[in-house]
Amino acid sequence: MNRIPLTFWNMACCLALVAACLLPASPARCARLRTITFATTNTVWVRQFQLFTDAVHRDSSGETRFQFVGGPEAIPPFEQIEAVKKGVVDIALLPAAYFVAQMPEADAMKLSPHSPMEERKKGIFAFYRELMEKNLDVIYLGKITGGIRYHLYLRKPLKGPDLKGLKIRVTPIYEPFVRALGGVGVTTAPGEVYVALERAIVDGFGWPSIGVHEMGWEEVVRYVIDPGFYQTDVCVLVNRRTWDGLPPTERKLIAGAAERAERETYDLARKLARQERQFLLSRGIQVIEFKDGEREFYLDTAYRAGWEKVIAKSPVIGGRLKKLMGR
Repeated sequence: MNRIPLTFWNMACCLALVAACLLPASPARCARLRTITFATTNTVWVRQFQLFTDAVHRDSSGETRFQFVGGPEAIPPFEQIEAVKKGVVDIALLPAAYFVAQMPEADAMKLSPHSPMEERKKGIFAFYRELMEKNLDVIYLGKITGGIRYHLYLRKPLKGPDLKGLKIRVTPIYEPFVRALGGVGVTTAPGEVYVALERAIVDGFGWPSIGVHEMGWEEVVRYVIDPGFYQTDVCVLVNRRTWDGLPPTERKLIAGAAERAERETYDLARKLARQERQFLLSRGIQVIEFKDGEREFYLDTAYRAGWEKVIAKSPVIGGRLKKLMGR
């Protein structure tokens, strides 16, 4: 008999099965949903995701349980979409940036000018749900902490929206924007950003308006640029076969909890963003605010660069999304 190589996925499956065996016995109809998150449990994203999982557990009287497999230490974020597609896990909390390679149209989620609630009314949510089921074999339930803008944080001041000569830590989310402003993108893991700034390997970074202080980055930057651009798109995704195997009443309960969590975390995240800004100001961070023509140029450049990337990779569907997202 041939030996089966001990690949990453074999190891992940074994770990998931071992974890399941360690859980206490429960009724046969109890659903255990193996769950992975792109961030660690001590981050704002996962804490707000738990508002959703807690609501499902409560509303189902404990008959739907989330078995937390882990975060990026268990499965690297860029590999988590494959984990949920293949059923290694049942649910993933994952920003769209981590599955653009599998579905290029996901890159447009950040470009929406609408709140998650407005997206449901305008058909954007339904469009993406159908697209993800077809292309990724997952069910899109909604967003957590939607509507939070990205900002550029810098070690040195700027006189205008020009990044020439500056090295900016980037992700695929805003790398085209940084490049369009003349900056040089540098890719590093989040855990390496502090040292990169401290040693002047990079001059700044992009990040949402929440979570900076959790990383301690306010200690190594002095400026934040307004206005913010794009918006966060942290999605709740479910393996399609897992979803189809749940009773209709359970699917309805989970979908309802996801929609409520979408509203609740949207409001909560905006409050947290205001608190974070006040904290940064108290630590000596100064705001560089672009106004009038500079503001218009800055935002136009951001969205033009973003849409150019989407349309280049998906001309037809990308074009439909741009039209659908129009105000």
